[in-house]
Amino acid sequence: MKTTLFSFALLLMINTFQAQKIEHYDSFDVSIQGSGETLFLIPGLSCSSNVWNETINEYKNQYKIHAFTLAGYSGTKPITEDSILPIIQKDLIQYINKHKSENSILIGHSIGGFISLLLAIEDETIVSKLIIVDALPFLAGANNPNITEEIIKSSYSSMKDTYIHLTDEALQQNLKATLNSMIRDKSKLNGVLKDAIKSDRRTLGVTMFELMSNDLRAPIASIKIPTLILTNWNEPIAQMPSLTKKSKLSIYKQQYQNCSNCTVELIEKAEHFIMLDNPTAFNESVKSFINK
Repeated sequence: MKTTLFSFALLLMINTFQAQKIEHYDSFDVSIQGSGETLFLIPGLSCSSNVWNETINEYKNQYKIHAFTLAGYSGTKPITEDSILPIIQKDLIQYINKHKSENSILIGHSIGGFISLLLAIEDETIVSKLIIVDALPFLAGANNPNITEEIIKSSYSSMKDTYIHLTDEALQQNLKATLNSMIRDKSKLNGVLKDAIKSDRRTLGVTMFELMSNDLRAPIASIKIPTLILTNWNEPIAQMPSLTKKSKLSIYKQQYQNCSNCTVELIEKAEHFIMLDNPTAFNESVKSFINK
């Protein structure tokens, strides 16, 4: 009986190992599993592909899934050049065009969503459909629509060094506090934090600065791909009484107003990590959009 159980366990481990393949590139690592049309998943700042595990389990029987961990995040080798996102953008375009199927889907979360916008602006046929999870074309303009790239670049250049001089303990506390405010389901916090604290400090600062200081509100007018924008709403924030569900939805619609192929939807009972906090509603919106 023990031999039979051992053989079964061994077979299960072999099948699991064979089902998932990890590949390493200069700009990212990528986990590949499943079969069918291609689905590409780009995570957010500091995150690994693990943040998509529930999504992968939901879709791996229908799609061949390529889940990325970007260079410098969660222990991957960082990019040493002064600018990081343009290099990742270029390499992702090359990779996706090489591996995509006829009906391919790209989902990007947070800075992964911002990068996905860059890809769709640069290459109008990069995928068949695009899903942006809680990301804006100009995050710095969320509270002040009149702020410019020039102001951000001149006033916030020190942001690139934000994490470099922190002690390990201070970095962990900083990331924990930030992620805690972004995840409603606290049972998911430690898993995301565990990956985040392995990230390269310089990469965190530089990519956050590049996200904040690039305004895509006008360039997104060139996006030809059908695009779904998902944002979240949980509960009113005491420190921000003027931010309501209606006003948040308005911010997103204003920022995406130049994109005629973009549709904005709001998912309730979720913070920034929508796919972790409310996977049921997230998947309902994703599947409805894909099947249109």
